[in-house]
Amino acid sequence: MSNFTKFRKYILTLIAITILSLLASGCSSITARGSELSPDNLQVHFISVGQGDSELIKLPTGENVLIDAGDTDCDEYLVNYIKAQGVEEIDTVIATHPHSDHIGSMQDILENFKVNKIMMPDFDYDTVTYTNLLYSIEENNVERIVAKYGDSFDEGAAHFEILGPVKQYEDANNISLVVMMTYGQTKYLFTGDQEVEAEKDLLSMGYNLNADVLKVGHHGSDTSSSQEFLNAVRPSIAVIEVGEGNKYNLPKDEIIMRIARGGTTVFRTDQSGNIVISSDGEELYVATDDTLENIFDPEKILGIEEGTSSEQSASSSEAPQYEFIGNKNSKVFHADDCGQLPNEENRVYFSTQQEAEDAGYRPHSGCVE
Repeated sequence: MSNFTKFRKYILTLIAITILSLLASGCSSITARGSELSPDNLQVHFISVGQGDSELIKLPTGENVLIDAGDTDCDEYLVNYIKAQGVEEIDTVIATHPHSDHIGSMQDILENFKVNKIMMPDFDYDTVTYTNLLYSIEENNVERIVAKYGDSFDEGAAHFEILGPVKQYEDANNISLVVMMTYGQTKYLFTGDQEVEAEKDLLSMGYNLNADVLKVGHHGSDTSSSQEFLNAVRPSIAVIEVGEGNKYNLPKDEIIMRIARGGTTVFRTDQSGNIVISSDGEELYVATDDTLENIFDPEKILGIEEGTSSEQSASSSEAPQYEFIGNKNSKVFHADDCGQLPNEENRVYFSTQQEAEDAGYRPHSGCVE
């Protein structure tokens, strides 16, 4: 292969990664239009808890399901986020596997909400976090269910099936509970940190894995999301829960490309913050911190003082024409021509990028270099 051919191949690969990264940044045509988070709709909240997983499922009939609870450092944020959604009781908690980035704040959940039952895989794990969780389950009188594939249960109009793990593994990631939720005509697949070995075993069971929404396995690592598995799921929307600037360099570009090549729209919590997918049982709607007003307002919930000069300027009736526009809910700022600008009442205006950063805002990766 000539040097020119190698260079051309490199450039084409770089262009492909750039295009797919833009697709994955949340700058898609699927945005909130005001009615998606109606109490009449199912809501699936992919909560931005850093380098960890946590999904809150709110049924329109009042039932709530929580899958995983992030790491130990997100406890206050997670509890307050869930309370901000009006949740007081959680009918079912699912701990996909015992790694800290999935169960780290689960003890806080049991202590702050009435939890009726918790489902866990059959796996012994010798860590302080896991042991404390077991003690908390007993102390808070929560029913503990050792889940296995073939189990199913209903919450409101949603049907949940445990599809995996289909056998025992030594690796804790592979014993992740794999959950398929069906609501009306829509399906959602939650895979925890399941890796390729367990994916292959799941495929061998002959399940219909086709789902509209996929919670991408293992934070977009290349140990998960094999092409065969993605071919079986064929999701319209995929969500990667991952921490911004994480030391693992996740998600991997090759995984983003692999998912997006199938025509799937990819959302990432490190870029979009909290992500909410809602449905009436037929249509899917996506909203993020940048497109939806007051998904979670840390200033109100955590008692942080408001009132910086730049925030006050956003309340004027005539918005000034500045080069950068911030979202005072998510603390993300955008270029003024970005397609993901916040609602007018949530805007904060900045003359320069430095001014925005000095005010504690971070750049939106889809429009600010």
